[in-house]
Amino acid sequence: MKRSGVSASALRFYEEKGLIRPVGRRGIRRQFRSSVLERLALIALGRSAGFSLGEIAKC
Repeated sequence: MKRSGVSASALRFYEEKGLIRPVGRRGIRRQFRSSVLERLALIALGRSAGFSLGEIAKC
């Protein structure tokens, strides 16, 4: 969360929508690959360009 600038609730929402996927857990915290940071940046870019999450998920 700190590295991405995205709230934990947004990460959970994106995970529910299939936009990102954790690789495991450390205690109660989900662990993500570093490539998820790039994916989150693309999601933010797409959202700012007016694309829906459904449209972004297709990419």
